[in-house]
Amino acid sequence: MKNLSLLTCLCAMTLLAQENKPAEAASDPKSTQVEVLEVEGKRFVLVRNFATVEDFANFERNVQVIGQKRQEAQQIQQLAQIALTTPEREARTKELEAKLTVLQSDNAAMAKNYGFDLSRQYLVVQTKLNVLSALTNEEYIKLAADKDFKAESVVNSGDKKFLARGSVAGTVEVEAFKLQVQRVMETRRALQQLVDLQPRLTKDADKKKVEDAVKNAQSEVNAALEEFKKARGYDLPNEITLQTAEAKLYTLLSDEENKKLSEQAQPKKEGEKKAEEKK
Repeated sequence: MKNLSLLTCLCAMTLLAQENKPAEAASDPKSTQVEVLEVEGKRFVLVRNFATVEDFANFERNVQVIGQKRQEAQQIQQLAQIALTTPEREARTKELEAKLTVLQSDNAAMAKNYGFDLSRQYLVVQTKLNVLSALTNEEYIKLAADKDFKAESVVNSGDKKFLARGSVAGTVEVEAFKLQVQRVMETRRALQQLVDLQPRLTKDADKKKVEDAVKNAQSEVNAALEEFKKARGYDLPNEITLQTAEAKLYTLLSDEENKKLSEQAQPKKEGEKKAEEKK
């Protein structure tokens, strides 16, 4: 039987699927460089730069497709294990082998196109975000009628339209922005929970406590929104979409790879040291 370890090694994916098979991804040798990122004592090496929205979205689709195929293979494996008759077990086994053949082929294509194997741990670091807010038809018509309207300020995604609020570039800047948005969302959520609680209260003392809490929560929301507007130059809408415009893909180094990388770096460090001593 084909190697079943692939089923448990492939990383679980929860990204939005848009196609029934992996899309073609252009391999760009210039996008790959030797760059190591250390996270919690682990070392990851850069295997791919995503420089456009389309490039990253294509990667997401491919990842979701292969993740779905992995789940299908797992389900067939389970059916084979609980099969009550030999003919049924043999049929399921044959079906599983066919699924694994396709899965391994797709995995090899992902390794070729993106420089890593899905059986390995990896992480994505966003380096640029586009900030979008959804537009209703009425809002779009009003916006388009303005004499200063610019078509590039609206992003189309399927049958939906989004207003481009701006972008955030830089790894640190992206994380800071996401934390700022998270703070606003959390204060809004806390306020809404208190507001939802009010109608269920019957005692005057409880009503007064929650009323005061609502006022405090509203003050926190207002402060968070004001801080956001001061920093970003626009009001944070109730719902926003953060679109990945640029990102870096890293894969975890094995012990052997980590050792080789360290050995390669050692001569360089010694050369730099000797050059410094000559000065």
